[in-house]
Amino acid sequence: MATVNLLTTSNLSRSFGGIKAVHDVSFELSRGEIRALIGPNGAGKTTFVGLLCGRIGADSGKVFFDGEEITRLPVHQRIAKGIGYTFQITSIFSKLTLHENVSLAVHRCQDVKSSEIDERIDSALEGVGLLDRAQQIAGDMSYGHQRLLEIAMGLAQKPKLLILDEPTQGLAQSEITGFNALLKSITEQTTILLIEHNMDVVMEIADQITVMNFGEILAQGTPEEIHANQDVQAAYLGKIDA
Repeated sequence: MATVNLLTTSNLSRSFGGIKAVHDVSFELSRGEIRALIGPNGAGKTTFVGLLCGRIGADSGKVFFDGEEITRLPVHQRIAKGIGYTFQITSIFSKLTLHENVSLAVHRCQDVKSSEIDERIDSALEGVGLLDRAQQIAGDMSYGHQRLLEIAMGLAQKPKLLILDEPTQGLAQSEITGFNALLKSITEQTTILLIEHNMDVVMEIADQITVMNFGEILAQGTPEEIHANQDVQAAYLGKIDA
């Protein structure tokens, strides 16, 4: 059976002041996949994700999602079509409770019924291990728990694609273990694209890895193939191992 792509880009490019942050990137992401996006700092990963989410406009090229071109759609329309994302820096409402934060995320969804809201909130918080903290003020939690709350906000929208930027940053090892299990458990409903520097996480959970360098795709393959790739070792993995 042929693989069905949920997301594709065709010759996608974006420059800033003459610097090619993303250059001529053609990319395919299959439904139900966990894809890791890795590369050195400045490789273009966050810019590329911004182009997918709609936070950054493309200079040229196209983005297709679920069979439809979305290249020029604004952020809120991409969210409505099923693209959820979390930022590298936490984006929560610190003076609200966890329940209220996730509630706001749920209300972004156009098709949610009022009778489903509380169930979605509880399910998302339970998934990241924070249900017992639902009435706690978000700003009173540790940074790691705030990261988990932001992931819950993404999950509560039940996206077709969830994009995570450095999701394990600030998490304790026990939380990372739970995070890995969570992502593996939701791939029947949600495709995952994550930018991640923790190579233990990448190698454990990713089905495929895309490596970027200087705004272009350097290599793609399974964790085993990427680990054995000499170009990747020279550009990225060798720097981590050193």
